[in-house]
Amino acid sequence: MRTLIVALPGLVLAGIGLTHPHHLDATTAQWWRDMHIILAVVFPLLGAAQWVLLEDTPAYVRYPARLVTFGYAVFYGALDALAGIGGGAMTLNNAREAAAPVFKIGNQLGHVGAWCFFAASAAIAVCALIKYRLKAIPGAAFLLIGSYLFLDSHIYWPKGVIACTCIAIGMAATSYVSAPGRSEIDGSTRT
Repeated sequence: MRTLIVALPGLVLAGIGLTHPHHLDATTAQWWRDMHIILAVVFPLLGAAQWVLLEDTPAYVRYPARLVTFGYAVFYGALDALAGIGGGAMTLNNAREAAAPVFKIGNQLGHVGAWCFFAASAAIAVCALIKYRLKAIPGAAFLLIGSYLFLDSHIYWPKGVIACTCIAIGMAATSYVSAPGRSEIDGSTRT
């Protein structure tokens, strides 16, 4: 169940990313705004998934990485609120040109948030690799590739959708390897 829960936000984001307009204008403004209202709920769930996966890390990694995960949720959430909801609403009200400063600060904050997400993903991947060795390679690879692509792709098709899908796969694989009681199961099946 934990594996499904940590994968779900990335999968939902990838699905929504298939519908994300590449340009904001009068014809896309309604969906742009409404989609980002939905995303305001989903994006923080990526951080919640990281929070869960950090449970298996040493305390000296867990607490700073969870602080960085919080940074992701705050700063990336600001991007969605400003450039997503605000920019869409301003465009709906024929104020697209006036929205330029909103997009600028939103993108700057989103960039900080994306780097926070990458840093927390790196902590999860490195700790999983140290603890679970070869079994952790697939999850770590997918998580790091997806988090790297996420730095500048948001959820736009195709790169952002690929990023979110990789993040979902990486989180699921890492969760599976590190699931509580998993080592006892693996150990008991050997003869």
